[in-house]
Amino acid sequence: MNFACPTCHITLQAEADLAGKTVKCPGCSTRIQIPESFGPPAPDAAHEGGSGEETTDEHFEQLPELDISTGHTGPHPSVVSVWIAGACGIGATLFWYLIMFMLPKTEPGVTPGWAGYFRQLFCERGATQYVTTLLTFWCMALLVMKWLKLRQQRRAMLIQALPTDISDEINTSNLKEFHDHVVNFPKPLRNTYIVNRIRKALEFFYVRQNNPEVAQMITSLSEVDAAKANGSYGMVKVFLWAIPIMGFIGTVVGIGAAIAGFGAVFGAGESGDMSQIKEPLLTVLGSMGVAFDTTLLALVFSIMLSFPASSLQGEEDDLVSDVDEYCVDHLLKRLNDGGSSVSAGSDPALLKAFGESMASHQREIMNRFESTQKGMAENLGNQTKQYENVAAAIEKQMQGIDERTEKYERKLDRSLDNQVASLAEGIRNLNAVLSELNGKQVVIQKKGWFRRG
Repeated sequence: MNFACPTCHITLQAEADLAGKTVKCPGCSTRIQIPESFGPPAPDAAHEGGSGEETTDEHFEQLPELDISTGHTGPHPSVVSVWIAGACGIGATLFWYLIMFMLPKTEPGVTPGWAGYFRQLFCERGATQYVTTLLTFWCMALLVMKWLKLRQQRRAMLIQALPTDISDEINTSNLKEFHDHVVNFPKPLRNTYIVNRIRKALEFFYVRQNNPEVAQMITSLSEVDAAKANGSYGMVKVFLWAIPIMGFIGTVVGIGAAIAGFGAVFGAGESGDMSQIKEPLLTVLGSMGVAFDTTLLALVFSIMLSFPASSLQGEEDDLVSDVDEYCVDHLLKRLNDGGSSVSAGSDPALLKAFGESMASHQREIMNRFESTQKGMAENLGNQTKQYENVAAAIEKQMQGIDERTEKYERKLDRSLDNQVASLAEGIRNLNAVLSELNGKQVVIQKKGWFRRG
């Protein structure tokens, strides 16, 4: 659905499900309402008279000259100024500490309230707290600037960069009109993902006049945009690394001061007066508070910054993907280089070369297929030999197991025979003894300490 901004007269486009909603114009920032219904599209006069079947060299030489120097040459749309963000971070840090110093100061020995604790946490825990706070606000400023630029890029997706009232298809005869339409957008729109991608694609199509090459170039631009968008979060990642490091530095400083203070505690304790230990012990505990509070503040800040940083990076990756989808739907489908039907049907030499190329590729494919079959046959033969070797080895192992089983059975039989013979001999001896007793009484006497009588 296409509609025009009533202020700057830029043609915008939106999906049908957005009808009736209020949006901000990406060109003049005027809040406008998307119409709920659209009239029939205007007749396409340019397309009716400009299908253009001429594909000769004379036709391309008569094309209007395209001024490719009018495009935007500024920084990449994903880039934000680190120094502007740094200035904003310094200002935010000064304002924050102005508030902190206005909080009431807690007297020694008194449990601080939340206001006193914040003053102690930011103002009385050493220099590392100041550096950590500055880095945090600097990183926040970068994220806010990235968020604002991302909103601008999202609004730019509403524009109709390739209007259909010029033509339904994009060819060499109407390319200059499309290019002039893109480069004459308002200044805030000239350095956006969508406008840069379409402008560069049109300029490349003007030079090469080949649809597959334009598609390949758009793919390359997508990879470049994705890489630069990812690289634009480099400083954010540095801050997310540096903030916890500053907390650990404060911890090391606090623990070092606490260990050094134990000497004074031991010296005060030698006199035996426990009241003299109180003051140096409080100093040691204060140093330990510095160690723990610096780490606490750094970790809290790093967690607070990690979530929005990851979310913004994901949204920018999605934006690059949406630009790719837009180029496929609204640019590549409408490009017409004029050479797919005329040249191939009117030039026998081209058909012959095309046929020879296809035959050559077919022969190459058949050769590769034959070599692949030979390789598979060789591999199958090798695997068969390996299977035969494994079967022979298994058979030998089974024969060895059978032989060992037979030996064990023979040995077990001999052992059983010996044991049975010994048992029979014992029984015979027992019978002989019983026959000798023949009812006689056997008296058994006990000897030892506990015998009777």
